[in-house]
Formats: sequence, C-alpha cells, structure tokens
Amino acid sequence: MTSWLAYDSRLSRTLLGVFWWFATSVQLLATAVPFAAAGQLGLTHLGLWAGALAALPAGPGLYAALSCMRDFAAEGYPGAPFRTFWRAWAQGWNRLWRIWTGAAVLGLLLAYNAVLYGGGDLAFAAICAAAALVLASLIAVASASLAGADGPALAVLTAALRAAARRPQAPVAWLALAALAYGAALVPVIGPNLALFTPAAAAWSVLIVNAATGFDRQVA
Repeated sequence: MTSWLAYDSRLSRTLLGVFWWFATSVQLLATAVPFAAAGQLGLTHLGLWAGALAALPAGPGLYAALSCMRDFAAEGYPGAPFRTFWRAWAQGWNRLWRIWTGAAVLGLLLAYNAVLYGGGDLAFAAICAAAALVLASLIAVASASLAGADGPALAVLTAALRAAARRPQAPVAWLALAALAYGAALVPVIGPNLALFTPAAAAWSVLIVNAATGFDRQVA
C-alpha cells in the first residue's frame, strides 16, 4: 500500500502528469484572455485594433505550450510547470517576435476584410481559409523552431513553410486538432472542464503529428 503513496510511484507520476497537462492548458488559455477581453469591444475600429494587439501574447503562448509538452514527452514530469511555461514564452517571444507581430497585422487586415466584405458566403469562406492558413503557419513556425530550425525569424519561417509544403498532411492534421479542441470546449455541460486539458492535448497531438509525418526531420 505504501508503495502506491511513494513520490515516485505510478500513481504519483500519473497525478503529476495530469497536473502538468492542466497547468499547460490553463497558462495557454491565459495568454488568450486579453484577446477574448478585447472582443467585448465589438466590431469597431477600437475593437479591431485592440484585438490585434491583444492577440500578441497568444503566439508565444502556443510556442510555450508545445515546448512544455515536448519536455513532458522527453522527461515525464519535469517540475516547475509555471516557471517552465513562462520561460519558454519569453524565449518564443524573443526569438520570433517578428512572426507574432506580423501575424497580428495579418489578423487585423482579415478582421477589416470580414467587417467590410464578409457578408457574402464566398468572401466569408475566403477569409476563413486565410485565417486557417495563418494559424497553420504559426504552428509550423513554433514547431520548426522547437525542432531545431536555426537562424533569424525569417529563416525559421521559410524552413517551416517549406517543411509544411513538403508534408501537407501535417498542417491539415494541425487544423483538424485545433477544430476538435475548440469543438470540445463547446460541448454542453462538460465543455468548460474539457477546456482545462484539451489545449495541452492538442499540443501533444501536434508533436505526434510532426514526428509521424516527418515534419521535424524536414526542418532539423
């Protein structure tokens, strides 16, 4: 009985793993809170610009979540989940801030297009497709940087897009995972509880996709 209560027991490791997933998910969601708050301003000039600025923390948050789950895959529970996440966030911002800023600018342009021209079905579909491409590009950049792509931000972006073009099944899977995670959060009653774990699960799945499709080998 005491072996089950030991610090290194299977039960303890499982509980620590669950906590790591929970902490990673919550911190990733925290980086998206400013964007959600800016959405309360509505489709005004102030709301669109505030939304673009508020989206900036989410890019490094994505990088940090992938980094944390990569550490978990390599070591099990590495410890210090909050310090680890924000250290990775700072690393992702310092190295790739030009990418996150460029994505925010593109998001602002897409938002204006949605407000001005998104009334038609075709225009709305085109805007949604462009937004999906931006999201896939950000996942590609974060994944490529963590997989060992060297050089400045533009070089990482180039390597990431080249790898995604050579392994198109990877970005398709990333977008499917993002849609599943978002859909799970909308499930009645249990959706909010699932949202405390699905972001980390999606990041974990992205890493599996990258390894299975050879995306990591393309950028290493």
